[in-house]
Amino acid sequence: MHRIGRFQVPRVGLLRVFGAVAAASAICASACSDSPAGPVDAPGGISGDAAVGAVAFLEACSACHTSRDGFDLAFFAFPDSTIVRRAVAHVDSATAHDIVSHIRTLRVDPTARDLRIFQPGDEQVATDQSFAARLFGEDAWPLGLVSADLEVIDPREVPIALPFPLWSFEESNLDWMPETGIAEGILNHPTPVGPGSELLSRYYDSGSTEDLIRVVFAFRVADRDPDNPQAPCVVEPIDRLQPEACFESRRWISTLVAQHMLRSGVDTPIHQVLHDVWWDVGNVARRSRFTDERIDNAVLNWAVWMYLGWAFEPDRHASVYLGNALTQLGLPRHATFHALRAQVSRGPQSVAAYRDAENAARFSPTHWTYAATRFGYLALLQRLDEGLRPQGADALAEASEAVEAAHTIAARRVGVEEGADLAALRDEILARLEQD
Repeated sequence: MHRIGRFQVPRVGLLRVFGAVAAASAICASACSDSPAGPVDAPGGISGDAAVGAVAFLEACSACHTSRDGFDLAFFAFPDSTIVRRAVAHVDSATAHDIVSHIRTLRVDPTARDLRIFQPGDEQVATDQSFAARLFGEDAWPLGLVSADLEVIDPREVPIALPFPLWSFEESNLDWMPETGIAEGILNHPTPVGPGSELLSRYYDSGSTEDLIRVVFAFRVADRDPDNPQAPCVVEPIDRLQPEACFESRRWISTLVAQHMLRSGVDTPIHQVLHDVWWDVGNVARRSRFTDERIDNAVLNWAVWMYLGWAFEPDRHASVYLGNALTQLGLPRHATFHALRAQVSRGPQSVAAYRDAENAARFSPTHWTYAATRFGYLALLQRLDEGLRPQGADALAEASEAVEAAHTIAARRVGVEEGADLAALRDEILARLEQD
């Protein structure tokens, strides 16, 4: 048994209906997402042939569900009536009953339909202020907090005010389930590790994390390769971006990763490429705002998917992206925590750590600005004390610029004495950066 949030889940192997199967058979013609509401049927209410149902699911339904066996339907306890209702869009009624019988054979301990998997702290708080109160005991950035204190705070364990996606929800796109299967142009595009279709078949056969990494890498190359005429996620020029198609493809890949983690019990970072794809979903929602095809719930999708990816890899990604989404949602305390928690995780020569200090000053509520900026500056001085400094003239210039910018932002919001204290810290950092 293993832990996903507070739930205990059995280790379940991949069902091998045919051994090595063909990748992505029939693409679902209608929406894959479903509502978490609905009656739960009494055991035995529907009967059918489970073996026929396994084949039917593989051929008619698997492309949208990303699994080859319907694991998610069993894990999230989809009611029999819901499975039938969705299946009859692709198969006849008798075959839909066979599919239900097949799903019942999967050895999975079901969990709640409304579970928001990977929700930090297994719960959602109501407001930005309540987030701060749960994190620090009050609505203030603690003056005595040091880098080591912040670094041990796991973002996956801190309750936040963002609702992570439900698994399946018909009423909006704030869920994991894509509306379509993954595009053929992504499946079959050649990549340095091979075409995704072959790698996906290999993964379905082995169920290994290593094979999953290869297929996700291939898909992430194919969806944005300018040389792929069917790539929906090319952003330069911006008019090549196909926001909806890109959003659905990336959600499909994200669902593949999530099901792997639910099956194998991995609730810790397993490889950055697997968590980066969640960030990618948020990134296309962000970029869609600059096109004529804006994704529904663009800012909320931007924030929740980036937070989901970042929480597993807090040393990655510039904090300006997620921080801007959080501030647009009225969550500046979340954004400040994000910037400074990212800062203390940065690599030895990181310039991003200096931008994090600037972003913390920018994002912070006024009554947090002095303490948050001071923390960022002290964290930078600690890095310099440890011999960790950006390398090269360009990197040093960027770091100095960020330190100056942080003070310029903060000085407008703090008192005279606090401003003088921050100025002294700024000057010390700049002097240290100028040393040979």
